[in-house]
Amino acid sequence: MSEYDADELQAPVWLNDSFLEHAVQHFEKDSSIKIINGCELRPATKGGDHYASIMFRTTVRYRSERQLDEKTLKLVIKAQPTAEGFKKELTKDNSLFGTEIKMYSEILPAMKKLLEDSGERMEFPRLIYAATNPNAVIMLEDIAPYGWLPGRTPVRSFEEVLFTVRNIAKFHATSLYLQQSTMDLSGFNVDQFWTSGPVFAIFSRGFDELCSGIAAWPECAVYVEKFRNLKDSFQERCQQVFAANPPSEGYNVLNHADFQFKNLMHKTDSEDRIVDSMLIDFQCCHWGSPAIDVLSLVDLVVDMETKMAHRNEIIYEYYQHFAMILRKIGYTGKIPSLVDLQVELLRKGFQELVHTAVESFKYVDLTESTFDDYNAGNLDINKCYIDKSFLRFICTELESLLYRGLLEAE
Repeated sequence: MSEYDADELQAPVWLNDSFLEHAVQHFEKDSSIKIINGCELRPATKGGDHYASIMFRTTVRYRSERQLDEKTLKLVIKAQPTAEGFKKELTKDNSLFGTEIKMYSEILPAMKKLLEDSGERMEFPRLIYAATNPNAVIMLEDIAPYGWLPGRTPVRSFEEVLFTVRNIAKFHATSLYLQQSTMDLSGFNVDQFWTSGPVFAIFSRGFDELCSGIAAWPECAVYVEKFRNLKDSFQERCQQVFAANPPSEGYNVLNHADFQFKNLMHKTDSEDRIVDSMLIDFQCCHWGSPAIDVLSLVDLVVDMETKMAHRNEIIYEYYQHFAMILRKIGYTGKIPSLVDLQVELLRKGFQELVHTAVESFKYVDLTESTFDDYNAGNLDINKCYIDKSFLRFICTELESLLYRGLLEAE
């Protein structure tokens, strides 16, 4: 098996020196820039690290009439997939690229300025160039040389996840401020991405696999019938999770909405412990209940041991930082209470069942073809159902969902 995705072994023909030269000219606002010695494109990540783009790394060396000394830009380039399959199906209408371009060009800089003016910080890769036509592409400064490493495993401790907890709290708080004051963020909507099409097919199949998997466990007999009763309303319940709250009910923030451990970058110390974290990959941002991201934080960012030991602490720490940032940046609206957040987590709690349904993917070595194979019925992920630690975790999760009323058919 190749270390890299097959569709990233060869860059698209249009992604050449001429295009890169144009992009750097645009970034530097200098049409006299010329690339020196050409650019070699190579895969940016390992196979299975991402699913809504093809990604390359390169180093651009250039000079201009204004600046005779050679300059260097290290880039990560995201482009629209062209090979048939799961990736291409996800991005066929360019909307994910349009969302991420708007985030990097408008929303994230506004959030960053708001925080810096208040003595806080937010880091994200610098946007170099972006376009949706004739080809969808986003060029970012490569942050690996600054010590940032991709998140390839769930975060392993409460102390290490606090960096991400505070980052998502800042993201939510600044979005609430911007929505109140200078920007309309309510147009960010990806509910169709998550609740229909190829992504929903994975969730639905995962739910079926969970039903059949736990049927063999006497400890879970009580849940099997409840799952059968939920099957007909599964898609509708997923849609309810992503439906924005009306003014009379709950509150909304801009969610990252693809918030999981692979969409994080970390800095680590000599003992491989996380000492800083950064959010990346803003293609799926969505205006809706904060529960979308907060439930992902406890389900998809940390490992099962950390969730089981620290779920309530993580949520509490998130809320405290969210409220503190709102006060610090001068938010003049009513700050939602911790009770308000807990109500959101309960009202949108069906998402935790969805997350449980795909928990088994943490036991699979993800590759570029994982989801194509899975949807075609060519990937067996049921081996996890004979794992005792998995059994213990799933039983605990389902018991919690049962006691909160989240397994009841409506």
